[in-house]
Amino acid sequence: MALGSARLDFPFSGGGPSATPLRHEIPLALAVIAVGGLGGAMDSLEEAAANGFRRAEVSCLVGAVSVAAVLLVAVEAFVSPMGTVLLVLRGLLIWAGLALLSGRVWGWRFSWILPLVTLFPLTYLQVDDRGRFRWWDWTDQPGYSLPCWGIAIGSLLVGGGAMALTPWRVNRLRRAFQRNR
Repeated sequence: MALGSARLDFPFSGGGPSATPLRHEIPLALAVIAVGGLGGAMDSLEEAAANGFRRAEVSCLVGAVSVAAVLLVAVEAFVSPMGTVLLVLRGLLIWAGLALLSGRVWGWRFSWILPLVTLFPLTYLQVDDRGRFRWWDWTDQPGYSLPCWGIAIGSLLVGGGAMALTPWRVNRLRRAFQRNR
């Protein structure tokens, strides 16, 4: 990416700016755009839609995230080592899961809230007392870091579960629990 090496200066707990490469934050924007596409002018009707619409919605989401992943990987593979390619792909998956959770909680047009909120701990609190990046800072850990890939899998599972919890499914679960009392 032509601008991927440009540095973004965020406040940093160790004093001074964190100088995070832009390529570490580009997946956030792509994830939010992919998930934000789920919202439309007819949100209330879409929430009550039939199974066919839900399948199309999930297919559209998977397609959008897949296209973003292919574009990121293809472009980064030309200019970066494999570790950076994996780091960018992992970031896209994590932020897509967070965007799905945020979209379910606040509405698809607000799918940016949780991904954006994660920037604070990832930039301000990214380094421990010894000057090492914290284990949970997926934007600066090596691309092959297993704990960060665990975060990616967890984020996708939580985001997928949140997407599956449509209002009619929540009502069905609520009624089932009320009958069991």
